[in-house]
Amino acid sequence: MNKKKPVTITPFLQTKYSFEKLRICNHCKSFTVLWEDQCTVCGKDALMTIQMKATIKAKRSMRNELLAALLFTLLGVLFGKEMMPMVLCGVVGLLLILLLWNVQKKMMPYVIPQEMEDLILVEQSRIIEGIKHNRQTAVANLQVDKVLTYEMLREISTLVHNDRIRLQQIVLLQTFILRKDMDLVLEPLLLKDFDMELAAYIGEVSKVQRDLIKNQTIRYILTYESQIMEMENGRDIMTGVAGAAVRMKKYVETYPEFLRRYARYLPKDRFMRLYQLIRQNPEQSWDHLAEEVSRIHNEKYTEG
Repeated sequence: MNKKKPVTITPFLQTKYSFEKLRICNHCKSFTVLWEDQCTVCGKDALMTIQMKATIKAKRSMRNELLAALLFTLLGVLFGKEMMPMVLCGVVGLLLILLLWNVQKKMMPYVIPQEMEDLILVEQSRIIEGIKHNRQTAVANLQVDKVLTYEMLREISTLVHNDRIRLQQIVLLQTFILRKDMDLVLEPLLLKDFDMELAAYIGEVSKVQRDLIKNQTIRYILTYESQIMEMENGRDIMTGVAGAAVRMKKYVETYPEFLRRYARYLPKDRFMRLYQLIRQNPEQSWDHLAEEVSRIHNEKYTEG
C-alpha cells in the first residue's frame, strides 16, 4: 500500500552566505534560523536579521566616528586665539568630516559582512542554543505537519551539517509523492554511509529531476552498489541513475563501465540517447561500452 502523500513544499530561499539565514531577537538576544513572526523564547515582536543587526552596529560606529571628528573640529575652533586660524580649522575640519562620510559610505558594503562575522564569533554559544531550540520546535511539530517539519529542518541544515539532520529530511521526503515541480535537493543530503532510505530517494529523484544526478550522487551509488542491488528495487535505482547520467557526455566518459552494466535495462529513450552519443563521437575511447551498446541496439532495436 502506497502511504506517500501529495504535498506542496515551499521553495527554498537561497542566500549568498548561510549565516544570513540567522535572525536575532533584539529583546532577549536569542537566535533563530526559522521564520517565526515573534521570538519563541521571550514572545516579543523584536526579531531582526543578522544583517540588519550588523548594519545598525556599523552605522552606529560610523556615526560615532563622525561625531568625534565634529567634536575635534569644534574644539579646534573654540580654542583658537585668532579669527583666521579658527576659520581655517573649521573649514578644514568640515572638509575632513565630508571626506570621512564619503569613505564610510563607500566602505559600508564591506563593513557589514565583517560585522556579521564578528557578531557570529562573539555569539557562538547563543547561536548554538537557538538552533537547538529550532530543532526541538521542528521535531515537536512532526506529528502535526510533516511538510512544515521538513521545511524547518531544511532551514536548520543550512547551518548544521551532519548526517542526523540529513537523514531526518530524507525520511520525511520519502513520505511525499515527489514531482518535477518540487524544489528538491540531492547532493546536500548525501550521507557518509549506506542508507536504504537515501538509496530509494536517489532512485525517485532520478525519475522526476534527472538534473540533480551529478558526480557525487553517481559516486555514492557506485560505492554502495552491492548493498543497493540487495534492495527489492535495487536494479531500478541503479538503472534510474544510469539513465539520468547519459544526459551529459562527461558522465558517460567518466563512468563507461557503470553504464555498460545497466545499458540493457535503460528505457528506450535513455538508451537511444546513449547510442546516439556514442555514434556521434566515434573517436572517443568508451572502453567496452560502445561494443555493448551496439550489441544491445542490434538485439532490441534493429528490425529484421
